[in-house]
Amino acid sequence: METCVEIGKVNLKYHLSRHLLIAAAFLVMSPLLISVRNLEPAQTAQSLEMYAALIGIILLVPIFLPDQDKNIRDLTAAKYTPALKVQMVRLAESFIFLVLLLGAFTLYLKTGGCEFPVLEMYAGVLSEAFFLGGLGIAAYGLSDNVIIGYMIPIVYYATNFSGDKYLKNFYLFSMMQDRYEPKIWLACAGVVLICAGLGVRQIKR
Repeated sequence: METCVEIGKVNLKYHLSRHLLIAAAFLVMSPLLISVRNLEPAQTAQSLEMYAALIGIILLVPIFLPDQDKNIRDLTAAKYTPALKVQMVRLAESFIFLVLLLGAFTLYLKTGGCEFPVLEMYAGVLSEAFFLGGLGIAAYGLSDNVIIGYMIPIVYYATNFSGDKYLKNFYLFSMMQDRYEPKIWLACAGVVLICAGLGVRQIKR
């Protein structure tokens, strides 16, 4: 446990803090970019699904980024602590901040006079963010390239603007249609993608 705390401290100080500030700034700037006050349920879903969920990419994808530094990679390999454990701590830390930031943003919408089912939409946007982040982690793990790790989830996000005809249960904007079941599929797929990304990284080591 003590080792995990130390890993978390180092990660937060030297790596995660930058991405955390970007994600927080992205949400803070929301009133300048989208409507966030007195929204109907469908409009609130739009703010969450098409905007807030993107911080999943910002926070989750970079869990492998410190390993791009050869010195850190060599240090991790030389220590008794398994690389997978280090990456799992980074992932858990990023996920905790994702939960907190999206929770704060959801409450902000509620206090701004928006009418919507809070728990359902919060769980929905968290599932979408987790899926997008998981997609990036899988892409990063397979390619060992951070640019591809960011690009793949962004491309997938963009394909959703053409509708749900082909994406079905993996359509990102289902809450705008008052459908919540696809979010379960997205959450499960996010878990699978993250496990795949972590697994591939261990094999490549």
